[in-house]
Amino acid sequence: MDGVLPRALTGRPRMAAVGAILALCLVAAPTMSLFPIGLWNISHSLFLSGVGTWTFLLAPVAVGGILLMWLPATRWLMGAGVDHTTSTAALVVGTAMAVPVILGLLAPSFSPLPGDVALNSAAVTALVTTMAMGVCMLASRARGPWQPGVLPGVAVVLVSLLVLPLASDLMRDRRSDRRSLSQVEGFTDRIAVLDHPEWSPVHANEVREGLRVAYARTGEETGDVYVVSWSEELVDQGVLAGCDFSGVECMPEEGLVLVYRGGPTVPRGGVPSEVRIRLSQDLIAAVRPAGSTRESTLRTVAGALRPEHPNERTDLAQSIVGD
Repeated sequence: MDGVLPRALTGRPRMAAVGAILALCLVAAPTMSLFPIGLWNISHSLFLSGVGTWTFLLAPVAVGGILLMWLPATRWLMGAGVDHTTSTAALVVGTAMAVPVILGLLAPSFSPLPGDVALNSAAVTALVTTMAMGVCMLASRARGPWQPGVLPGVAVVLVSLLVLPLASDLMRDRRSDRRSLSQVEGFTDRIAVLDHPEWSPVHANEVREGLRVAYARTGEETGDVYVVSWSEELVDQGVLAGCDFSGVECMPEEGLVLVYRGGPTVPRGGVPSEVRIRLSQDLIAAVRPAGSTRESTLRTVAGALRPEHPNERTDLAQSIVGD
C-alpha cells in the first residue's frame, strides 16, 4: 500500500500533489461544508410553510450533491498525481459533510470565530481536513513496504468529531462564567451573600426581581437553592411586595416571610415558593428552591444570609467562576 504522496525521481514528494491537497482542504472543503447547512435551511423552511412531508425529496438532492463534490475532487487530485485519490476525496468530502452536522446538533456552543454556524463550520472543516491530510502526508514519508494511506487521516477526523462536543461544553461553561462575572460586578444594588461552609455559589444571572445567585450544597446532588437579591425598586415596595396578588399567600414568621403560590386555592403545608428576609434597610433577599429542596433547608439558608461586605463584590464574582 502506498502513501498519499507520489515520489519524484529524487525521492522527494511532488509539490504539485502537496499543493492540490492543501487547496482541496483550505478552499474546496470549507465551501463544501455550506452544502448540508443549505439543505437544513431548506428543510426547515418547508416545515415552517406546512409542506414538511416533501422534505424526502431532498434525499436525492443530498446524494447528488455529495457525488458532484466527490467526483471533481477525485479528478483534481488525480491530475496532480496524488495516490489514493478516491479515498482521499471521500475523506475530505465526508469531513465537510460531518462537521456542520456535529456543530449544529452536538456542539452548538463551539464557535471559535464570531459568526454563525456557517462561518464556524467552514473554519473548522478547513482545520480538521488540513490536519487529517497533513498527518497522511507525514505518514507517507515513512520508509517501508507498507504505507497506511488515508487511515491516519480517518483517525484524526474521528477524534476531532468526538472532541468537538466536549470542546463545546467547555466553551459554553466558560461563556456562562464570564456572563456571571459581568452581571455580578455590574449589579448596582447590594447583594445578599450566603455565608455557610456547606454552600458555594455556582452561577449568577439577572432576573426581573434583581440578581439571582445559584448555590450548590457540597456533596449533595439535590437541594440547591437560588438567592435573589432584590433591586432597589422592589426593596422600596417592602418585604410583602406582591402578596396581594391573586393566588399568592404570604406568611410572616420569626423574621421571615414564607410565600406560597398556586392556583385559586393556595397550597398549605407544602414547601413555600420562596422565603424572604430583610437583611438591612436597603436589602431584601428571597431564597427559592432549585429542585427538591425542603422547607427547613430554605429556612436555614435564609438565616445564613448577610449583606455583602465593602469591597467583597470581586471575591464573590471570582468564587462563582471558580478562579
